[in-house]
Amino acid sequence: MILVPDESWRWSFDEQRQKILLDLTDDMQFAAAIPAKQLAKKSAFTEPFTVDDSSHYFHLLECLGEFPFTDPERVQIVLNSIAAVKYARPLVSQSWYYQDVNMLSETPELGEVFSVVTDYMYGDVMVISPGSAASLCIVISQSLELEPDKSLKQSAVCKLMNSKLLPYQAAVKYLSKMA
Repeated sequence: MILVPDESWRWSFDEQRQKILLDLTDDMQFAAAIPAKQLAKKSAFTEPFTVDDSSHYFHLLECLGEFPFTDPERVQIVLNSIAAVKYARPLVSQSWYYQDVNMLSETPELGEVFSVVTDYMYGDVMVISPGSAASLCIVISQSLELEPDKSLKQSAVCKLMNSKLLPYQAAVKYLSKMA
């Protein structure tokens, strides 16, 4: 079942847990997966889930529609995306982990899904804040191994140079050439 935003939803910060929370009902909360060190706001606040948040929510849900996620997984990825755009500190690109594919001729769009290739595997990311040279993305694969002892889990946020983003439809051709 997909949750439908309403005017009672509220963002807040839990100082004890150092987490951004989204109060969905009196007895249901969503805790964003943003690590405390990546948060821009680390003091108590309460903010409404805005009309823009709702618009992004439905747009990103639609963008994930063709992927084999359960409804709870979709909602989790989307809410983590919105929280990251609103509350995470600006990130520096760590694109050295990813192979250059140079397949984009224009700025990616919000919600567009791409594959990325590391020396260890490939995985999928969704653009949550597009940029002309680099874009903020969220990992939608279960995990993405960057090094033997370093990986990003689903819903981790990363900034990638657009030259690292492999259009999802072109990924099959590109990856078969690598094999």
